[in-house]
Amino acid sequence: MSDAKGSRLGDQFPIEELMTSSSIIFYHCRLEKGYPIINMSSNVESILGYKEVEFAADRSLWLSRIHKDDREQVKAAYDNIIETKQQVIEFRFRHSQGHTIWLRDEIKLVCDNGEPDSLIGSSIEITDQKQAEQDLQTLNQTLEERIKERTSRLATTNRKLKKQIQYRKKAERKLTEQHERMKLLEMAIDNINDMVVVTKASKDDPTKSEIILVNEAFETFTGYSADEVIGLQPTFLHGEETSDTVLRRIDKQIENHETLREEFINYTKDGTPYWVELDMAPFPSINNDHEYWVGINRDVTKRKEAEQKMEESEQRYRALAELSFDAIFEITLDGTIINCNKRACELFGYRRDELIGLNSAQLIPQKYRDEVPDMISNSETTDEGAWERTYQKKDGTTFPTEIHTQIYEVGGEERLVAYVRDNTARKEYENKIRKSLKEKETLLAEVHHRVKNNLAVISGLLEMQVLNTEDEKLLDKLQESQSRIQSIAMVHEKLYSSESFSEIQINQYINDLLNMVVNSIVDVQKDITVKKDMEPVTLAVRQAVPCGLLLNELITNCYKHAFEGREEGIISISIQQSDDNVIRLCVEDDGVGLPDDFNIRNQPSLGMTLITTLVRQLDGTLSVSSDSGTYVEISFKID
Repeated sequence: MSDAKGSRLGDQFPIEELMTSSSIIFYHCRLEKGYPIINMSSNVESILGYKEVEFAADRSLWLSRIHKDDREQVKAAYDNIIETKQQVIEFRFRHSQGHTIWLRDEIKLVCDNGEPDSLIGSSIEITDQKQAEQDLQTLNQTLEERIKERTSRLATTNRKLKKQIQYRKKAERKLTEQHERMKLLEMAIDNINDMVVVTKASKDDPTKSEIILVNEAFETFTGYSADEVIGLQPTFLHGEETSDTVLRRIDKQIENHETLREEFINYTKDGTPYWVELDMAPFPSINNDHEYWVGINRDVTKRKEAEQKMEESEQRYRALAELSFDAIFEITLDGTIINCNKRACELFGYRRDELIGLNSAQLIPQKYRDEVPDMISNSETTDEGAWERTYQKKDGTTFPTEIHTQIYEVGGEERLVAYVRDNTARKEYENKIRKSLKEKETLLAEVHHRVKNNLAVISGLLEMQVLNTEDEKLLDKLQESQSRIQSIAMVHEKLYSSESFSEIQINQYINDLLNMVVNSIVDVQKDITVKKDMEPVTLAVRQAVPCGLLLNELITNCYKHAFEGREEGIISISIQQSDDNVIRLCVEDDGVGLPDDFNIRNQPSLGMTLITTLVRQLDGTLSVSSDSGTYVEISFKID
């Protein structure tokens, strides 16, 4: 049955060329241990590095390549699929080249007449998304720490500056000489971790200032000593990447004697660029003929790099969202849409400005709106699962979707992100598959029914021949042929009356076969006891027919030949299946046994030739022994 299903699924992939270039792997697997692959899209090699045939040949390959920390989660998802019906799982997978990638699998249970039959799924690589999420989290954490650090340092600096100003005022009252005032200022700023630069400038042209003091932090960070920079203008720190626009804005504020805060690029002595946050304010001199400018320079290079990476990350996520085949919405908890991607506009038929500000409930047909809550919370999100929901386009047409939602927090405010996938094609495909499966099941049932009827006609013709035959030898041959035909017809009868049209329970078949053999033998006066030890073993049609013929020959031989000259006897029939799917079929009697020189391969009779031929057809082995009766054992492996 598995081969038939595989071919049916393959017939439904007319878009194989598209699948080859797709980033989504589609697969179909059995509900068996290891979930062996029935069919898989051919693009699996470009994504996982393994060919489809490798997964089909080694059912443990897929599970063994899953990251050990994710393996139990994935196994649980597959093992629970009968209860959950469908699952979405994310896990790490080791590529054939050795590196690890992230995959998101969406799996769904396929049922046959209401019974679990197999699994279908799709798998997409989300390594970049996972890495981006991790990078974004790291950047956010780093930025928060930097903001806290900056706030703390700024508060410390402000306190020290206030203290410095107090010292300056006291110095202005007590000191008359500029040297003592600058000495006091130097003592205050030497303890500041940020770079401090004090300049002196004419009030008429404050942009032409000269450095009169730098602190130790400045010397350590820039590599310049105080002796090297005293008397220079601060512009020597500027370079190729320093913004002219920012410098013009600084000059404008200095000309207006305004306190300023700007961010721009400066250079250390060895030419290394760094971002500096400059806080600068003017202070008048005692005689008021010039003024001092105190600049607090803070290195913000790491913060700037983090901001740049965050911006790049946001642009990358924005690009991914725009290229997504799913409609993506960002929604407030009251249902208001605040952002969406291009696919959302295409899918729902609205312009972006029409969707933004619209309540998401308005995209749901009126008859389904009562099912949607007014306020969204964690209890109304899909988490790792998915909903199937009907939506309505701008033109009023409705369409089925699969929706995934998750709540996240931005600036202390909770928002919802929703991925909406158009399920129209999938629903049509599922309906087509169901219809095709039903047609094939009906056709297969009809084939079995007709084969059974045709064999019954042949058996009936032989029966008529038996009734009109007086030759005992010919009569015996006709009855043997009739018995063989009936054993084959019985296989098709079992298949026709079972839920599966390709497999039968051989242990149940043996009971009916015994009754048929007993009824077909004329001399049934002997007291023959049949003992059965049979496990429930299922065989496909290809093996059930030869197995049925073998049993017919062996049981018939027992009844006809094993108990010559005796009035009673015992026939034992057993069938067992080992863990490696090997079947042991044994027929034993306590009759007269076989001749000492008996060799089944040298027997000219049709029955013995048929037995050896059928064993070869099953790719099995035959063992015959005679010790207080006859013992026949046939072993073969289940397909």
